[in-house]
Amino acid sequence: MCIVTLHFSRYTEVSISLKDYKEMAWLMERIMHKYAQYEKKPQIYCKDLLLTQPEIHTVTMIGDNPGISVTELAMKRGVTKGAASQMVYKLVDKGLVEKRISPDSDAQRNLYLTEKGMQARNDHRKLHETMGMTFSRLFDEIPEEISAQMIHFLKAFEDELDEFL
Repeated sequence: MCIVTLHFSRYTEVSISLKDYKEMAWLMERIMHKYAQYEKKPQIYCKDLLLTQPEIHTVTMIGDNPGISVTELAMKRGVTKGAASQMVYKLVDKGLVEKRISPDSDAQRNLYLTEKGMQARNDHRKLHETMGMTFSRLFDEIPEEISAQMIHFLKAFEDELDEFL
């Protein structure tokens, strides 16, 4: 039997069979592809407004952090400042976000949700509550120890991906 050793951190390593490693790797890849497809699929908000996941999550981030700057938004979303700026322009054009001059600097713009943006954010929260119940049932069946190991693995996986980016 061939064994693969995975290093989750400097202090933790786990040895698993090559067969299990391959199965986990393929499963992670399938999940990432499906999530990427889901992110591109627009959802309806405010009865007639189609928004992608990145768009509505940006709206939510701005709503959770009124007055946030584009630079801060980029850091929180884990995207470049240019990508955050492009997203903000789209959301301004859709009437969801407004930019205001910062009281600290004439060069900086702070971001706020419009009434329509607040409604979209509320619609998104309702959607999360519905989805949350579905996923909650799945997670409730997982013993706490295994759940903690899954979280540890996913954090380590993210750290490893960061090394490649």
